[in-house]
Amino acid sequence: MAKNTKGEQSKNKLVECAAELFMKNGYNATGINDILALAELPKGSFYFHFSSKKNLAIEVSYYFDKKINEWIIETSKGKKWDEFITQLIQQMISGAEQNKHYGCPFAVLGLEIAFSEPDISEYYNKSIKRLIGVFKDIFESSGISSDTSEEIAHKAFAIYEGYLVYYRISKEVDVLKRMQKDLINIYINYKEVNI
Repeated sequence: MAKNTKGEQSKNKLVECAAELFMKNGYNATGINDILALAELPKGSFYFHFSSKKNLAIEVSYYFDKKINEWIIETSKGKKWDEFITQLIQQMISGAEQNKHYGCPFAVLGLEIAFSEPDISEYYNKSIKRLIGVFKDIFESSGISSDTSEEIAHKAFAIYEGYLVYYRISKEVDVLKRMQKDLINIYINYKEVNI
């Protein structure tokens, strides 16, 4: 594998630092200078790679899309829905207990920019749809028929995001535990009704 050039490393660092600050402080409350300070890079580095903060925000959406979907797909490998959810939420709880879990970037940032930056918001909407598709695939590999897997995936996603928004506001780890229970129950209840 080819090693990243210094320019690629700088660009990646700007994206990662922006992602961290956007999740902690929000898109609107994060300035370019904040990102540069965290990245420890000069202002010229920013404008070499990005024409605007909005352009950077789109790159951040790609970053989160890749990171979240890869994490969820990797966590789901070889697991039924209930096993997958247990492991996924335990990882979130571990992060929350270390003050390193801020919720789901698709909702956190998507909600903030939904009406003020609709051209950026569309990227987060695409990520949400991809995540629902991943949930659908996991349900199908867990024995849910393809006829109903999409409907259940949408319900599961609504539960998932709702609880993550609730967690972000409350910062109560018990909220994540309730999410785990409800996401497992949606699967168990479906299986019981359809056996």
